[in-house]
Amino acid sequence: MINNSHKPLTPQDSKEKSSYPVDQIIDNSNTDFDLYLKMDSEWTLYAGAGYHWTLAELNRLMQSGHRILYYNIADKAQVEAYKLIYQTVNIDESAPPRERLVNLTDTAAALTKILYQHPVTAAAIHKIEQIAKAMVSCIEEDLACVAALGKLANHDDYTYYHSARVCAYALAIASQMTQTDRLALTDMAVGALLHDIGKAKIDLTILHKKGALTPNEWITMRQHPQFGGDLTSSTMLSLVPKEIILHHHEKPDGSGYPHNLTARELLEEVKIVNFADIFDALTTNRPYQVSRTHFEALDFIRHKMTGHVHKESFEAIIAILGSDTSGKK
Repeated sequence: MINNSHKPLTPQDSKEKSSYPVDQIIDNSNTDFDLYLKMDSEWTLYAGAGYHWTLAELNRLMQSGHRILYYNIADKAQVEAYKLIYQTVNIDESAPPRERLVNLTDTAAALTKILYQHPVTAAAIHKIEQIAKAMVSCIEEDLACVAALGKLANHDDYTYYHSARVCAYALAIASQMTQTDRLALTDMAVGALLHDIGKAKIDLTILHKKGALTPNEWITMRQHPQFGGDLTSSTMLSLVPKEIILHHHEKPDGSGYPHNLTARELLEEVKIVNFADIFDALTTNRPYQVSRTHFEALDFIRHKMTGHVHKESFEAIIAILGSDTSGKK
């Protein structure tokens, strides 16, 4: 990212501004709003929206006496989102794989909750990529650590924890299927973490309903993949995450939604996340469904969902859980 300190002033620079302390900008973060210097009563655009910060630059600013930057009042929502994302969501990679995966799931759930109330900005995507990379490392270290996920969410938090667990299962499945490209795995993980972001556009009375949805409520709920596609269409996300967000409810036999695509029309990553999505839903306790054990869920899939799931993912999760020696299945 190029520093914009010499960018010519525009009418935007004359808008009402508020101060932002430099020591509250986080190292290795992206600010989703323009930041200005005020020098001799004149505004100079220092960092444009999406700017990536390093500790060295932040230190140089402080040492040169620039302890305050300014943002346009109109960007207050982006500023508040940035504060929440970078000051609330912290990644700890020091624990053993099973404990670390649970911690990362908590972290991802906290970020998902923020994103249901704020736009998907460059800062949010950057933090999601960091979580995705940490999850890839964790799964690479111990493939069977997904068996430790257990019941990490109560009823109200299911929506936020679900995407994180789906990400972990999808990574384990892809790795079992011999995918070793870290960039490809990270790309899929980002999509899995964001796969349900369209639910941010669903009314909370439907999203958190304590019981089965009515037919009309299901019509609304089934729009969330398209809502997610719309929310992320103009972001910096690559093709794989966008395809996962839009098509994670498609089925191999063409009976899914929103576009009734068949297996031949779906990316492999989409098929894997679709299976992980189903598996997590079956193994999580919710008001209208008693959770199944991992093996009960697999038995249900085997006998009730033939043709509706990705066969290779089904076989991979069996191998993964079969190799777990913790006894918690």
